[in-house]
Amino acid sequence: MAQLDFFAIHRDHRHVIEFLYAETDFHIFEMYSEFGQELREFKSFQELDAAFNIGQDRHGNGYCPTLSLWSPSVMPSPKISLVQLDPTRCHGFTFRYTVGGWGAVQFYLGGLQKLMITKSHFGHWSERGARSRGHRSGVDWAALAKLSNRVRYHISKRLAVAEAPGRPVLAAAYKLYSVGHRLKESAGHPMSYRAVALS
Repeated sequence: MAQLDFFAIHRDHRHVIEFLYAETDFHIFEMYSEFGQELREFKSFQELDAAFNIGQDRHGNGYCPTLSLWSPSVMPSPKISLVQLDPTRCHGFTFRYTVGGWGAVQFYLGGLQKLMITKSHFGHWSERGARSRGHRSGVDWAALAKLSNRVRYHISKRLAVAEAPGRPVLAAAYKLYSVGHRLKESAGHPMSYRAVALS
């Protein structure tokens, strides 16, 4: 699986997401719809921010929100599936939707949680990994690799100003780190990362 974990807050996420809209053909969906609701696609950073308060990780787990990126150059259509719910456990609701597929990108946003910053994640299956699990067709893997490389390069080489071990730290997040915020996988994780400014 190709992936990049990084540290970012609201302003950093805006730079990443605006790059996705302006420089790629990715469409941004919520990975799971609200109970009993249709799946939402977001057309701008402003729409995403209004829905999720981007950059604030209220639960501290690095999944606020979980998004799915679909590219028409990678797959002909997004794979949207109905999920049956147990109404006794889901406030009376019986369904929700999810989107994914072998060629979709998982885009999980962390951010501020009290005096810490939780990691964000960009990742997707590789062709080798998908084929080892029985997938054979329907994804243009070369197109996915090209898009993924562009996004990961933009985050790690253009937007990052520091690095924790294997994890780029973007400018606004690093500014808070410099005045005492901790960089963590999640609020409950025992370890904090040390960041070093890039030369």
